Amino acid sequence: MQSLGERLAALRKEKRLSQAELAKLLNMGQSTIAMYERNRRTPDPATLNRLADFFNVSADYLLGRTDKRKRLKEESRRQGEQLILAREEQLPYLVTDHRFAGLLKRVPALSEEEKTLLAEGWEWALRVIENKKKRCSEPSRKEKNPPPQKEIPPQKEIP
Repeated sequence: MQSLGERLAALRKEKRLSQAELAKLLNMGQSTIAMYERNRRTPDPATLNRLADFFNVSADYLLGRTDKRKRLKEESRRQGEQLILAREEQLPYLVTDHRFAGLLKRVPALSEEEKTLLAEGWEWALRVIENKKKRCSEPSRKEKNPPPQKEIPPQKEIP
């Protein structure tokens, strides 16, 4: 059975990428890719998923738990297409925003790997924004557990 490093190296070579090129596409250091391929380091779960997504294989394939490369079942693929269609409905709003219109014009000139990297970056940024909004909307620990109120004894009336 092949190790994660062997599988990663083979997938990278199939795409005719150097370690440095792969690292750049995934916004990692070349030494990190080298360590993974030599089995001297193991990617964390998020990085493992990024690698699996990039190579369009399952994380289980990368880890050597299966020899089946394909990760998406037909039903999952259809659900993904529905999500894309839902997002495309929002495209006119995005194009009219001057901050994004100029950026979107540059996308056709990108390679497929660059488009994948851009989409992953976009998804990551949106998750960060959503998490930030979620944290801001949640009550703080102090609000959840206010300190106990000290009971003030009733004062005696002075005649």
